[in-house]
Amino acid sequence: MLVFFAATIICNTSANSPDKIHTYKYIPIPNDLTVEISSPLEAYPNQTINVNITIKATVSLSINHVLIKLYSFNDSKFYDFTYIDEAYELSSGESWNKTCNIRINEQASNVVYGKLTLEWAKIGTAEWETIGKEPTFIMTFLKNPKLEELESKVPELEKENTELKENLTDLNNTLNEFRENLTDVEDQYEGELGGTRSVITILAITTVFFAATTTYLFMRKPKQYW
Repeated sequence: MLVFFAATIICNTSANSPDKIHTYKYIPIPNDLTVEISSPLEAYPNQTINVNITIKATVSLSINHVLIKLYSFNDSKFYDFTYIDEAYELSSGESWNKTCNIRINEQASNVVYGKLTLEWAKIGTAEWETIGKEPTFIMTFLKNPKLEELESKVPELEKENTELKENLTDLNNTLNEFRENLTDVEDQYEGELGGTRSVITILAITTVFFAATTTYLFMRKPKQYW
């Protein structure tokens, strides 16, 4: 992670440009040349991308070797490409440029980073300079097709969730109406049943009283003597 942070400091990323190109710039010590490596800012696994390298000489020199190794986020190397495999001379202020087509490993994820090896010598000297310890630079951020597919479904799921909430609200309102109607019906029938009970009670009392009176009068009827 410290390597990535260090690389970020010396990287220039034109993220707002239409083609979204990521450019890594390296100025080695001694200041004999500058190196710029450009590639798409974003890509997908199993996609072929163009990786361009530009070397500009600030003194007359001979470049002997240029190599970039590509790695995925889990430190798995999946590509080596050599730009120069024999000496190539540049005058002061002159540039050398080359582009390679690179297919990203299908198993790569999160980010692709590169390690640069560069060997050169000033014209007139026999000592070769080397960019040491293969400087690591972030090259391309990888998209996740499955994650993008899930993200594309979020608005639809949010819409469905909103509709379900609205339906639930409607159902709750309907249920409350049913409860209110049931209460009204219960109150109405409770009053009617109360009145009916009173009438039945009065009728029962009247019937019993009538039966008792009839029986009493029948028992009190005077006997006839012939």
